[in-house]
Amino acid sequence: MVEHGEEEQERNPNVTVHENVGPGHSEYDETEKVAFGWDELRAKRNFRLKKVDVYQGVLLYNTLTETEQTELATYRQALLDLPNDYDDPYEAMANLPTMPSWLN
Repeated sequence: MVEHGEEEQERNPNVTVHENVGPGHSEYDETEKVAFGWDELRAKRNFRLKKVDVYQGVLLYNTLTETEQTELATYRQALLDLPNDYDDPYEAMANLPTMPSWLN
């Protein structure tokens, strides 16, 4: 899945990707699955934080209404708290905080 503003990268032809590896498959490793899930969550979160942090600069921040400043602070904190609020990365990804509509 490609997030808004992200480009899908081409696959390296020298890398073999096992897309249908699941429980019972010889390549399946539950520990790596969870670690990968946390890495994927952090990448999504960091992408969103970069978008939010543009508004943290004094000049842009001062152009926001008081309501927008509050929404921005609440959204940013929810992104920062995300990995700590869930034990499972896939549950955390399913509960990504909603971006303020004006931030799109």
